[in-house]
Amino acid sequence: MFILSMMLVAGSFVATLNSLRMQVSRNEARAVADYVVAFRSWVAQSSMVWVKQLAPGFHDFLEEQSDGAGGTFYGKNPALATRELAITVEKEASRSTFKVTSDNVRKEENAPDPFEKTAMSRFKENKSLEFVEQYENGKYRYARPLFVEQNCLQCHGDPKDAPPALLEKYGNKKGFGYKVGQVRGIISVTVPALGVKDVLNSMVNLHTLALLFAAFMLNILFIRSVAVRLVELTRNAEAIAAGKLDTPLIYTNPSESNDELDHLYHAVNLLKRSLVILFKRVNNQKGR
Repeated sequence: MFILSMMLVAGSFVATLNSLRMQVSRNEARAVADYVVAFRSWVAQSSMVWVKQLAPGFHDFLEEQSDGAGGTFYGKNPALATRELAITVEKEASRSTFKVTSDNVRKEENAPDPFEKTAMSRFKENKSLEFVEQYENGKYRYARPLFVEQNCLQCHGDPKDAPPALLEKYGNKKGFGYKVGQVRGIISVTVPALGVKDVLNSMVNLHTLALLFAAFMLNILFIRSVAVRLVELTRNAEAIAAGKLDTPLIYTNPSESNDELDHLYHAVNLLKRSLVILFKRVNNQKGR
């Protein structure tokens, strides 16, 4: 019973570790996805973000306009701004990275990988599905769908309604033809998978150790108060069965105890006394 209970405790502990490991990774990925959605929404509100100069490594832009003083403003639409944010996050060696992708991308370098393709297929089959997740090569992968909203149609609806600068840059074939409510793409987040050691570090505290110690002591108490007494009673019963009727049985009288083992001891003791009386009668009859 002690070994079994310890195995059950260990099994529940391992199950809790795995569940907590998944939950922590999911919460981290969900937070990243929330930030991406908020950022895209902020850019989409003005349809374009204008910068005074192009940062090193980020020379792409959708439109350019004069600032009226001999300089130039460069416009970046939500998709371009989000992609540059993703590159920046990855370059900064952030713990979590993300990508916004689709099965109808305008730039091939933004094409989905196998996990992302599978996620998009599942979202299109079931629009109520909130996310897709899996562990892959020591990393936690998370994907959330992006649905087409009314303000998306200018760039992803009918090419006739698209800004000239967008058509000039990407043409009129890719990224168009969507309707409100359709799955446009996904936000794909990658988080380093938490190791068991990482989860243990977050769980080990005085409360956890106290509970484990209490469980261990309860099992020790069970062994001392039940298992050991049962073994002793078994040996005493075997001795009585072998004819050693003077074998002592130490227990508390059932009238003063609610312990089932005391009742069992008492029953065996009654049996022993009956055997003593029986043997005395047999010996008396032989003496006659």
